[in-house]
Amino acid sequence: MDKTLVLDVGGVLASNLSPGLWEQLSCIGQCEQQRLYAAYKQEISGRLWVGEVTERQWWEWLSARGINVASELRTSLIAQHLTPLPALNKLPQWAEQCRIFIMSNHRTEWLQPLLAPYLPYIERLHISDQDRLSKPDPAWFQHVDQHISKPSSVRFVDDSERNLAAAAHIGWLATLADSAGNWTSEVDEWLHSHPQ
Repeated sequence: MDKTLVLDVGGVLASNLSPGLWEQLSCIGQCEQQRLYAAYKQEISGRLWVGEVTERQWWEWLSARGINVASELRTSLIAQHLTPLPALNKLPQWAEQCRIFIMSNHRTEWLQPLLAPYLPYIERLHISDQDRLSKPDPAWFQHVDQHISKPSSVRFVDDSERNLAAAAHIGWLATLADSAGNWTSEVDEWLHSHPQ
C-alpha cells in the first residue's frame, strides 16, 4: 500500500473529553469549572499527556481538590465522555486501502477499551503517554514519520489547526476534522485517487 492515514482520536474517532468531563468533575467536587480547568492546565496537563504523571496521580490530584471518584467508577466516567464517532466504524474499510496509524495526545489506558475492537485494522499506535511526546511538537511528527514505509502519501486528520500545521511542515497532507464528520468524504476521495 502506498498510502498512510494518520488519525487523531479526540474529535476524530471519538468525542473529546472536554468540556463534558470537566463539567461532571466540577459537579462532583462542587467547585467552579473554569477555576478547576485553569489549575489543571497550569499544574498537571502537560505532564499527564506525556506520561510524566500516572493515571493514579491524576486521580490523586483531583482528590486533593475535593473531587473524589470511587476507583470502580473511574473507567466508566472516562468512557462516558469518550464516545465513538462515526469515523471509527470506517477503519475496517479504510484498512483495505491504506495503512492506518493512530497519533493521539491521550492516555493509553483510556483509549484501549475504545480501540481494542479495531486493533486488527491499525498498523501502529502512537499515544502521547507512551511516546513521551505530544502534538504539536515537531519531534513527535518526525518520530511517527520514521515508522511510515516510504514512499507513501500520508494524510493526517486532526481537529486542531496547530497540529495540522505541524503535519504539513513535514510534508503530510493535512485535513481538519469538522464536527459534522464531512472530512471522511475527503479521505474516501483521497483513497480512491491515484497515487501521488
